[in-house]
Amino acid sequence: MKKTLTIFALFVMLTGLTFQLTSCEEKAPDKATAEALVSKLWEAFRTNDAETIAGFIDESFQSVHSMGATDMAGEVELLKALNIDEYTITDLKITTMEDDIVIASYMVSVAETIDGQRLNKEPAARMSVFVKNDNTWKWVAHANLKPLNAQEPVIQ
Repeated sequence: MKKTLTIFALFVMLTGLTFQLTSCEEKAPDKATAEALVSKLWEAFRTNDAETIAGFIDESFQSVHSMGATDMAGEVELLKALNIDEYTITDLKITTMEDDIVIASYMVSVAETIDGQRLNKEPAARMSVFVKNDNTWKWVAHANLKPLNAQEPVIQ
């Protein structure tokens, strides 16, 4: 119950941040940039490219998963053990702010291993936030709303 409340509270905070940012003066969303950032992130996951992820993740990074929140170091450790197959991203929705912030929410269908558990390939919502500093895009926040109890069925 405590984990569920924590996840819900973090989701509400991320949603609030999105609504707060969208109430600011917006530029027209740059869908190509957002798609490229999300694709770069997921290709690094799929290939378990630690070098790309290390260069892409910001020191101020924070994420929330069904097992709780983590910082940059915790996310890097989680990603080292990540084992995903092919993935499909759908329903990409983006917001850009002042040409230096991209907020991307989307559904992703992927069989993945998180916290030692193999999850099913059912689509789940994700949110990734990227910030541009000195002409370099960095990944600063991520929400994975797939519950850990969504395990693949055991075949006997």
